[in-house]
Amino acid sequence: MGYLTCVEQLWELDVRVASEREVCELIEQCRNQLDSTLDRTHLVSSLAVAGAFSDVSMDYVTPRVHELADKWSVSLCSILDLNSGLGSSDFNHMCTHRVHLYFSSSKQPQYKLMRADIQPELMGEPEWKKHEQCVGAFIWALGRLDASAIRDSVAFALPVTLALADDYEYRMYGLRASCLFVRDTEFARRSGTGSVLLSSIRTCLVYRSDAPQPHELLHSAFTAFTTVADAIKVDVQEWWALCDALVVNYGYVGDKVNELRVVCGQISIVCERLGVCVARYLRAFVGIVTHVLESGICVVELQQVAAEQVTALARACPQRVCVYVPSVVAALARAWDSAGNDSASDKLRDEIRRALASLRETDADAVSRAVRSLQNGCPSHFDTW
Repeated sequence: MGYLTCVEQLWELDVRVASEREVCELIEQCRNQLDSTLDRTHLVSSLAVAGAFSDVSMDYVTPRVHELADKWSVSLCSILDLNSGLGSSDFNHMCTHRVHLYFSSSKQPQYKLMRADIQPELMGEPEWKKHEQCVGAFIWALGRLDASAIRDSVAFALPVTLALADDYEYRMYGLRASCLFVRDTEFARRSGTGSVLLSSIRTCLVYRSDAPQPHELLHSAFTAFTTVADAIKVDVQEWWALCDALVVNYGYVGDKVNELRVVCGQISIVCERLGVCVARYLRAFVGIVTHVLESGICVVELQQVAAEQVTALARACPQRVCVYVPSVVAALARAWDSAGNDSASDKLRDEIRRALASLRETDADAVSRAVRSLQNGCPSHFDTW
């Protein structure tokens, strides 16, 4: 079996049912039969296949598969002189021959009127879902596309990125692709592609408890929004929209620890972007932070994240946060009192001290009064405050 035949056999493999051993054997055959004398188009096309099995974010790529495919892709990049990254020509060729074939053949849902509701007619699973390698190849290639070449590959990359972000099961890949897309910040801003991506990402800022890893999906959505918004320099209204999403999602996640860490951890990010304008959401954010600090969850790492947000809020909006000093200090005291004697608890206490120092910069008298009240009640607990 020749090199190109072996490559196509690997590409056509149903990765949903294929064993790791079968995949590894085919990759080894491809590596062993690699023919450097082939024309560039064939080598670039086979590089897309190697890349599809090199991306560890794909479910079908095990550590062993990644190791073998990565060695294969490195050999191909050396032959093609692509060690500094992909150019638009090679990337577009990969998309044309390994990606678009599956996305363009997938029909969009058709809608008809049923019982006074607009409901979709099921069209079956899209072709690209039946051939996950095309998603892996696209994400791998986009990650290696030179930033300066993105503007010449928009027509090849943007439709696939939006399709992935719009799909519930593959949304994580669409969000990742969106972040990769805006590396050329000037082009993303001037061409409007960044705004298109941001509109798509906004629809992803919703907690889905039925997702396989809901906290990771939510974190990816917030990260993608921040990355794209920073790249195209959005105005304050866009950041307020992110604040709205934080408050809404806080109501959805309940007391789920991982999800609370994601939502709570975003407060410092919007504080950096909004500065004093975060005052519009100060009451809601203080409510989130104090709830985490005071709740019976008592997860040290989560409480540490919450204490970090106190510092961020105090620095961003010192004129207004002083109003909440009594309730915030009381919440910090609850977290301090619940901490243990391990290293994680020591880090929590250090973060609480930093939060208190930031609060003192806003209203030293109010903090002193709140601390004295605590010391009068439990002097041994708060003597270092």
